Amino acid sequence: MPPRRLHAQERRRDRRIPVAARVRIEPRVGAGVVQAELVDVSAGGLRAHCPLPRTLEAGSEVDVEITVQDASDARRQPLVNLRGRGEVVRVHADGDHYDTALRFTGALALREPFSQMLLF
Repeated sequence: MPPRRLHAQERRRDRRIPVAARVRIEPRVGAGVVQAELVDVSAGGLRAHCPLPRTLEAGSEVDVEITVQDASDARRQPLVNLRGRGEVVRVHADGDHYDTALRFTGALALREPFSQMLLF
């Protein structure tokens, strides 16, 4: 009798939440910046659709910036802008894009929109 295949144990500890947002991923070494669309996010990481050609590799350390816009008016200032660091844990080609999963390696910091303005 062949051995039964057991389901892989779920590694995620945190609930994933679908969020429509832009993600800027910059490898700490090597390849340039990747602009992507956020698919979902959790306390421990995120998943994003990145355009081809693939420039991120599993195991890469990256800086990440998540920008959530007002869905009703993209011309307005971002509602939320978060920055942090992570590690690419999975890359999977899927048609005209690839899915990238990142694990956060530290807390995300909130970047206030007004911090970019000069006050006189």
